[in-house]
Amino acid sequence: MTQNELTAWWSEKSKASYGKSSAEIVAAETSVNIVYRKASSHVGISHFFEKRFDMQRSSPTMKSYGVLLPLLLVLTGCLATPIKPSPYKMAEIRTILVVPVESPPLEVIPDLIETRFPVYRQYQYQAMPYNLYLEEKIYKNPGGVLIAGLVSKDDSVPVAELHQASASMEKSASLEPAASLPENWMPTFMLAQEAVSQLNGDGFKAMLSKHYYRLPIASGDRNANLGNWHNAIGQWYEQSMSSIDYQQSGQEHVDAVLEVGIDSYRIFDAQTSLQVLIKLIDPNTRQVIGRTSAKTFSVEDSPQTLLNHEAEKFKQLMTGMGAQLVASGFSDLGLPLKVSGQYIKPTQSAVDRLTP
Repeated sequence: MTQNELTAWWSEKSKASYGKSSAEIVAAETSVNIVYRKASSHVGISHFFEKRFDMQRSSPTMKSYGVLLPLLLVLTGCLATPIKPSPYKMAEIRTILVVPVESPPLEVIPDLIETRFPVYRQYQYQAMPYNLYLEEKIYKNPGGVLIAGLVSKDDSVPVAELHQASASMEKSASLEPAASLPENWMPTFMLAQEAVSQLNGDGFKAMLSKHYYRLPIASGDRNANLGNWHNAIGQWYEQSMSSIDYQQSGQEHVDAVLEVGIDSYRIFDAQTSLQVLIKLIDPNTRQVIGRTSAKTFSVEDSPQTLLNHEAEKFKQLMTGMGAQLVASGFSDLGLPLKVSGQYIKPTQSAVDRLTP
């Protein structure tokens, strides 16, 4: 169903009364969205919640009230416990290869379809299932930012073409050339560059890998269902042994490999949140010798303002937030911090942050 057809349908449908007050609708949606923001920061429960959120979006009878209780009951998920490297091991590290981990698509709440397609605000609570006229896709915003959200059949945003691995490799983690993603903006690439910048100097040599860690997600699951992405990220983060043999992968010989990934990555109204995950690996044994996470949020402009003009404002915001979280992670791992061009050995967290 196209936008014109849907608008005509809405005109006919609006002649009948809803039988449900808008005040009740707004109150219920606000409650669900607040719980969503809390729940979706935990690995392993996002898939469950996203299905429930879709029910809330498409139901004219507002099943949201019944969704709240089970959501509160699943707020116990957490990331794997941090690992602090031994001082002895850290003293041996002088060269580090920094590898970005594939990023999930950005999540925006409320969905940007309401901006691109204003009539959606009027029909989102009607009895007609939204999947008759909208589809969940990963699409590319101007500026290359990949977003998971709703698109109509005659939408103005292009559906993203994601890099697909061979059938034999799609369920295995692998290193893929960064050059294979020329038109897509991946926030972990920015984080990896920031990590290299913060590490270089004071007897350390950090190098940015020409490859990225591709998450083991089957082609059929590499879609707008964020649960698939968060599950794969959680599995990567909790591994005690690296899936990649860096000695056999053609990478430069280094003392340690630093993998940088993200989990929570969303804009909720005017609040932007980011969670960074860092793993330190011994390339000789493939053992994970360090693991830490940190998250933060910033109350800035609306999603529309942040993502306009090639998303430059959004990218700048992510860069600033990411730099703080990378520094915080280095502090937790005992790596040196660069402050105003000088290096210090951290004794406590360098930035205030929210932690799991």
